[in-house]
Amino acid sequence: MSESYAIMGEDGWTEIVGQEMLGEQTRGGTPAASTLSPVLGAGGGGYDLLGAAQEMLQRSPAFAQYAAKRAAAGRPITHRQPLQRARDWDLSFGPVSGAASTTTVITVAPQCLFRGEKMMATDDATPVGTGSRITQVLIGQRLQRPATGGGSLTLFFAQTSLGNGLKWDTCQAALSISITVSFIVATTFNAVVFGKAVVG
Repeated sequence: MSESYAIMGEDGWTEIVGQEMLGEQTRGGTPAASTLSPVLGAGGGGYDLLGAAQEMLQRSPAFAQYAAKRAAAGRPITHRQPLQRARDWDLSFGPVSGAASTTTVITVAPQCLFRGEKMMATDDATPVGTGSRITQVLIGQRLQRPATGGGSLTLFFAQTSLGNGLKWDTCQAALSISITVSFIVATTFNAVVFGKAVVG
């Protein structure tokens, strides 16, 4: 007669297991039978007992907690992340008026971390945007466009232009942004730079 014994599980429930389950007889040769038949008889009572135990485990608060812990262990770990302080911002350059053939530098200090991503500019010449040129952009001492050449017509940075997106260097809080404007005719220049800022 096979000997049976009991194993205590982690959750405090006792699972009854027959000695035969660990022996060579489970690997083949013998027909499937209840390993608890030496204890409960040949009527399949072992399977009935294990089924009842499973139902009890499912109704148990201790089992529910154990199952929840096991399920949580398989999920991704999450953590709280602070909200970003970056927000959309804009800087205005102008209005500045100039006579024909003169040059002016417009300087703005954002006083926070700022990176320009889009520039729109205009002047009141006829046609609009043809009376001035943007010849240089500096962030601190860093050039954002070539200093050589005649610069770009203000018209190229019109509100309806598709080519006015840009990625400037980030301006530190202690630095300033300077735009050099050359006037072709006497006109008034206006510009705005949109971007991201980190405000204290």
